[in-house]
Amino acid sequence: MISGISDLTVVIPTISRPLFVRRQVSYWAEFDAQVVILDGAANSIRDQLPNDIPQQIRYIHQPIKFNQRLSHAKEFVKTEFVCLLPDDEFFVPQGLSRAIKYLRDDSELIGVVGKVLYFFVDQGRFLCKRGYEEWKNFSETSTSSIDRVEECLPPNKAHKVQFGVFRSAEWKELFFECYRDFYSCGYLYERMLNLYSAVLGKTLVMDELLWMRSMENPPISNDAVPRDDRGGMLGWADDPSMQHEVQHYLSKVERLISKGKGISQDYARKAAQQFVYGGFEKHRLKIKNSNKRLWPRIAKLMMRKSPKSLRLWAKRSLPSSVLTGFDWSGYPISLISEQLSERGVGFCIEDLQRIERYSLDTDREARAPVGKN
Repeated sequence: MISGISDLTVVIPTISRPLFVRRQVSYWAEFDAQVVILDGAANSIRDQLPNDIPQQIRYIHQPIKFNQRLSHAKEFVKTEFVCLLPDDEFFVPQGLSRAIKYLRDDSELIGVVGKVLYFFVDQGRFLCKRGYEEWKNFSETSTSSIDRVEECLPPNKAHKVQFGVFRSAEWKELFFECYRDFYSCGYLYERMLNLYSAVLGKTLVMDELLWMRSMENPPISNDAVPRDDRGGMLGWADDPSMQHEVQHYLSKVERLISKGKGISQDYARKAAQQFVYGGFEKHRLKIKNSNKRLWPRIAKLMMRKSPKSLRLWAKRSLPSSVLTGFDWSGYPISLISEQLSERGVGFCIEDLQRIERYSLDTDREARAPVGKN
């Protein structure tokens, strides 16, 4: 077992995806972090998991909504630090260790996020590409809750914190408050997390690889986490039947902002209006500008509908600039490692190779004929 993150709990929500839960069990069995897998499916998948699950990994069947599982997850966290992880994704251990070191060295920090790589398997090849490179730290002058909130209000956009490493006290408060109420739009929770974390304290974007984001599966969208077109943020905001939720969301945002040290109720009210309604307008403008550019929409459609044979030919024959537009580009570990090094991003090649091995194994298992896996 590779040690070093024993003071960390990794919370993994899932729903009826035994293949990826098995992968998480195998992956985390190599480390000494505490792992809590919260399955919201109607039926438990425990009988599809290994019998010898290590003691530090717990599978818990909770047939309740996604937001309820995350708001109650604090009950299972007993360690000093905690983080959230989707069931098909990875954290790299060196990044986790560095994030914990940052938190221990700087008492003003409540959470740390890091650099991100997307990954996928195509034609038996494990490929990566850089993600979320637009993330930036709070400015050096942002020393108060008001300063940080200002940098989160539209048209500004703060770095994402959902998949960062946090001190447990702040994480429990953050996820309990942001997920305790259900909204008929799955995109709202993450926005609230980003804002409320800024109220609670300072977060850091470190120059270290931390999160490997999977492109193996589409985002889950169901009644518990509506993320389809009908459940989009603007569809929700403009739906007359949802106005009671909009008003509840606005009131909740105002209440959370008002918790910040030195923040008046008057400021909280104005900031909440800007955050909620300014966010709607920013998204509306984004869609309008996107509609003016047909190429991204056509490329996205072709990427979804094209057979693997066409994608393989394109990757061999077309320039990288074209492939990027189709979202068909990706790099093997050798090349992505060079890119990370050129940008001064810390990483461990063994971490990437381990994730490559698990991802290729999952791909082979998923493609195996029924009864052959």
